[in-house]
Parts: sequence; structure tokens; C-alpha cells
Amino acid sequence: MAAKEALIKHLKCVDLTQSKQWLQPEQRQALAEIIIASFSNVDPEAYLFKYFDSSEPYQRKLRLYFDQERIVGYCLLTFTNISHKVVIKASAAFLPDYRKGSNTFIFSLQESFKSWLSKPWRKHYYADTMLSPAMYRAIAKNTGVIWPHFSHCAPEALFDHFNPNGDPSAENALRCLVSVDRVSNYNQAELDMLLTSDKPEIQYYCKLNPHFNSGVALFVIIPVNLKQFLLTILNRFAR
Repeated sequence: MAAKEALIKHLKCVDLTQSKQWLQPEQRQALAEIIIASFSNVDPEAYLFKYFDSSEPYQRKLRLYFDQERIVGYCLLTFTNISHKVVIKASAAFLPDYRKGSNTFIFSLQESFKSWLSKPWRKHYYADTMLSPAMYRAIAKNTGVIWPHFSHCAPEALFDHFNPNGDPSAENALRCLVSVDRVSNYNQAELDMLLTSDKPEIQYYCKLNPHFNSGVALFVIIPVNLKQFLLTILNRFAR
């Protein structure tokens, strides 16, 4: 574990912005290989088109993670205007030896707040699916306010607004489940570790979404505003 932590810690990063500089063909091919390694039942080209090429977002921010010259992971954020709100969605994946959820947290936090600072009069929300209990924990343990969460009362109206076709969870009756066309590529040991985890965020995720390994994702909403920024900073210092 210590060797893996050291390996991840020394990854190099390259940041790209769609409106300034975007993916080269060889980078795109490397991402396709990472997607294949990370998800089952997924067409990498269809996935790339959905997240990297579709016309709905007005901006995309991408961080590529390198081990020497090899791309081993990425974190993508998309920004879309919907009903006078900025809706942020994300996609992230790493090759197996480089997976650690906190890799992407600082990048996501920085870019989300930079977007809010550029348009503070407009409400900003991260509103997207999380297929992995580990990814949910990495974000939930560091974020000041995230819905659903065992310590926050989730606004039902926002889930009805952002996820109108979603299914309610039997745990909380909140419309926070989504059937998706892929599953995380867990091996049995990884799956057993998640299902028996003593981490409260992972336990909560598994209660809300017991079928996460069968193509069901948890829909998560995170408000992006000054209160969120302050609570997240306090949370980080407390940890």
C-alpha cells in the first residue's frame, strides 16, 4: 500500500481547456484504453463522444495524470447552462495501480469554484452520477455539503429537477438512483472489500445503492457557492 501511495503521489499533471487546447489523437487513444480498463459493458468511443465531444457543455476542463510519459488517469469536468443554472458533470478513471479517489478532489474543487467566481450571480451545482462507492467516499469525506449524505437533509425538489427519470432509493425514498450502461470493473477482492468496509461513507453508499455493481449509479448533487467553499475548507482542516 505504501508503495502504491508513493507511486500515485509523484504523478505529473497536464491541464487542458477545451476552448484553448484540447486532446491530441494519441492522448485520446490513451483515454480509450483507460476507459476499457475501468468499466465493463462500455464502448469507449461512445463514452468519449458523450463526455468529451457532445455539444451541450459550453466548457470542459481536463486534467491528465502521467507516470513519466504514460497517461495513467484523467479527470474531466463539463460545464453546461441548464435552466439559468450552471450544471457541472464529471468523468474520472485511472489504470488499476493508480486508483485513489483523492487524486481528483483538488482539481474538481478548484475548477468548480473558478466557474462560480466567474458567474457568482448564477447558481452552480455538481449534479451527476457516481458509480463507485470509493469515489463517493473520496468526495463526501472532503466536501462541506453533499447530497445525499447521512449527516445532511437532502432537498427532494433538486433531485426531482436534476434527475426526474431516476428511481427512488429504498433507504431514503429520494430519487437518487440511475440505471446506466456500464459498471466499474471491480475484481472480486475489490468488491468484497467495499461490501465489508467499515468506512461510513461507503456503508451509506451501499445502503442507498445496493446494486452498484449491476449497472446502477448514485445521483449526487453538490452546491457550489461561498458557503460550500468555507465549509469544505473547515472540513479539510478538521481532517
